[in-house]
Amino acid sequence: MNVVIALVAFLFAALGASLGTEGIFRPTEVLPGAMLSLAASVALFAAARHPRVATVIAVGCETVACAADYLPTPLLLAPLIGCLYRLTVSAGPRATAWWTGFAVGAVILGGMASDTTPTGGSLILRTVGVALWLLPAVFAGRMTHAQRAYLRMVQARAEDAERGRDDEIRHRISEERLRIARELHDVVAHHLTVANAQVGTAAHLMAERPEQARQLLTRLNSSTAAALRELKATVGLLRDSDDDPPACTTPAPSLDQLPELVEACRSAGIDVAVRVAGPPRPLPPLVELTAFRIVQEALTNVTKHAVGPVVTITLTYAEDAFFARMVNTGARPVSAGSAGYGLIGMRERAHAVGGWVSAGPADHDLYAVFLTIPLATWQEHQVPR
Repeated sequence: MNVVIALVAFLFAALGASLGTEGIFRPTEVLPGAMLSLAASVALFAAARHPRVATVIAVGCETVACAADYLPTPLLLAPLIGCLYRLTVSAGPRATAWWTGFAVGAVILGGMASDTTPTGGSLILRTVGVALWLLPAVFAGRMTHAQRAYLRMVQARAEDAERGRDDEIRHRISEERLRIARELHDVVAHHLTVANAQVGTAAHLMAERPEQARQLLTRLNSSTAAALRELKATVGLLRDSDDDPPACTTPAPSLDQLPELVEACRSAGIDVAVRVAGPPRPLPPLVELTAFRIVQEALTNVTKHAVGPVVTITLTYAEDAFFARMVNTGARPVSAGSAGYGLIGMRERAHAVGGWVSAGPADHDLYAVFLTIPLATWQEHQVPR
């Protein structure tokens, strides 16, 4: 492509060196002008890689041609026009202005230094005409420079947006994995822990109080059925696509199911009492689910780690916050650093709704889990039941 451009520029320049203007100029020899045009065209061929060197050579050739009394027409200046365009495409505004002034000034000085004193139309062509022929190439080069800069900016923004989308996708996948882990842990761990406690109690009572042992085994069926029901609902929600209707319409657990949860724990031999402070009122569904799951996990930990526990659950409905305090006696809790994923899941759930959870020894033989959820940002979501 560069060879074709250089060849076309040479043909134009050679033709410009051979043309004359009636009453102004008629060349006596064509060969010197053609040779200068060839040198300038060779410089144009190299302008893609070395635009500054090529521009200096083209300016020198055109200046010598004008000093040799060749008229600076657009045809004669074609190689220099091409070199200036190449240079201004890659150069900055200050460098473009300097090179443009250098080229225009050099060619005008060459024309003014010719053996024939320019007068009238010849003077206009050798001065104003030079600027008129060269400046459009400079403007075109600056426009191309601006267009390429704009395309680079658009491409950079597109790449940044693509990286941002990838990061967002990875972030969402990570959050979804944590959510799935919490749901499966809460559903499976609690019911299996309660079922395990019921089996252990039934085995202990089987010899001395078989009737009570049979009652515990009957309740065990309810615990496992509830585990399977919640596990099926969770898996169904995970498998449903966004476009398909949900396969399971079981409502999300809420504090309304707290009596059933407490009864299941009592059947496993745990003494559980529930107290309510303040008038109960409907909470946003996500807050209800979070509170239920955290109370459920606290009871699961009691079932696994406490010995002969007495658990007190206090739900406090304040004007701008909801509090839940779970305290158990006879506790033998493991340390927070080795408590597995239960405490981590509770804290993640509370953080997701703008709340927080604290857990630890509360007294000599007490262990407490304290949940706080501010409700100021949830007021607009409250709906009557």
